[in-house]
Amino acid sequence: MKKILFGAIIFLLPLSQVKAQGKFLDKMNKFAGKADDLGRLEKDTYVIDGSGSVTLEDGTTQEGTIKYVVTTDLSDMKFIMFTAANEMKPKKLKSGDVKSFIVKNKVFYPIRTKEDDLSIGNSRVFMEMLNESENDKFKMYFFRKLEKNAKEFSAGQAYTVATGYYVMLPEFKNAHEIVDVTFTPFAKKMSEYLKDCPEVSEKIKDKKDGYKYNMFNGAENNEVFLRIMKEYNSCGK
Repeated sequence: MKKILFGAIIFLLPLSQVKAQGKFLDKMNKFAGKADDLGRLEKDTYVIDGSGSVTLEDGTTQEGTIKYVVTTDLSDMKFIMFTAANEMKPKKLKSGDVKSFIVKNKVFYPIRTKEDDLSIGNSRVFMEMLNESENDKFKMYFFRKLEKNAKEFSAGQAYTVATGYYVMLPEFKNAHEIVDVTFTPFAKKMSEYLKDCPEVSEKIKDKKDGYKYNMFNGAENNEVFLRIMKEYNSCGK
């Protein structure tokens, strides 16, 4: 996992919240995301902001200034602050009200993950879409989260920005992280998911170089998923 280090402000969290975050971070540590320099460090947050546009669920699009704050708490990552071009005061937009937003030439969507299957209500968090078209059948998203291990709370250690990848296929109700058991064994499961494109499916099934997943390969697995995603979405075109 790629991490960005910066100074911490020491604070305390309820034990239950610490344990919940610990379980989430254990999963995050299983895969490595690309280095991220889209945002800037601001106290105990990672801020992605700038001029852009927001498309609401009703289909309307507004230009203005967007501020998206990445923290250690997923609940903080379910809204953005948006200041319309003709207004001075920012307003808080929840992920349930936003279809997508664009900032710094990156497109973000509110995504519900497999881990949220048992949660109540809207629990979608914003992730950057890596596809060139929202109409692609195989979608991948780049996820950012601020990380601080429970054992470091009292030591004043640095925070880190943890990054990783999520996948959305037509069969999925919610997005799955790339290390999810859904893709295990990879050659069998993935080739079956993509069987409507034999050209790609056979490469995966036959474990061709560049199309096989190895839990010990770390960031190389990200490239495998990205390669498969691009080829599958181009299938038949």
